[in-house]
Amino acid sequence: MSDHARTHIIIVNYNAGNWLKRSINSALKFSAGAVSIVDNASTDSSVENVQAEIQDSRLQWHLNSDNLGFAAANNQVLKQVESEFAILMNPDCELNGNSIQPILDAMDGDLDIGLASGRICNEDGTMQATCRRNFPTPWSAFVRLLKLNKVFPNSSKFADFDSSDVDWNDLSDSRDVESVEAISGAFMVARMSAVDQVGLLDEAYFMHCEDLDWCKRFELSGYKVAFVPGAKLVHAKGVSSRSRPIRVLYTLHKGMNRFYDKFYKNEYSLVIRLIVKLGIVASFFARALLSLINK
Repeated sequence: MSDHARTHIIIVNYNAGNWLKRSINSALKFSAGAVSIVDNASTDSSVENVQAEIQDSRLQWHLNSDNLGFAAANNQVLKQVESEFAILMNPDCELNGNSIQPILDAMDGDLDIGLASGRICNEDGTMQATCRRNFPTPWSAFVRLLKLNKVFPNSSKFADFDSSDVDWNDLSDSRDVESVEAISGAFMVARMSAVDQVGLLDEAYFMHCEDLDWCKRFELSGYKVAFVPGAKLVHAKGVSSRSRPIRVLYTLHKGMNRFYDKFYKNEYSLVIRLIVKLGIVASFFARALLSLINK
């Protein structure tokens, strides 16, 4: 039996358009297990188009009448997964022959790895910084807000939390698997025996930051989060978000606020936490204004 039959792929869709078909086709081509599509009440024709064109017994459809959010939609399927591994994959991701197997090999080689991902690339082949990152702290959030990492690009003190210590030119396929703090929710491979201990995604996050939360909880439960350079895939990034940019920005910043409250409440003083919260609010309004201007 193929190693890929040990996986159950979950794709949460919301208005992904033609990308949903590309994503599902790649999942069916490069995995042998079940592929579940959870649609969060899309208003485009993405689901209808796929159902009319792709017929495969491995496809499982979950059509929600309301948009439940990313975490809740994934949990719908995670509660039922019987495979050894669950793969959470965005509808604007496209797999290839090197997307899954290197990660399964890494997780088989180290049973302490509970969650893993690989090199998530843009369509032009450049790598997305969020596929390997550190947890945001009040300091790193301050650095990002003021873009001090751009002002002092060679200073570790002013490093961004996204891939702050990565030499992207050195990320060869043969580079060793690395333990990292966090990976991107666009593509995550979870060991289900670890999920049984860590728990499902936190549904208090509607969209964004639930991946950071999960990574943090895996770490706190004693599991490794791994980055596997030999695994590659394409992520178009933001396809489902284009129809509601302000709403997405709101849920992103709301998620940031929850993450800080949940994990840093007892680590930092009230003054520091208030400054962080003001920074989150300022970031939301600034980015929302730019979104409206560029619309």
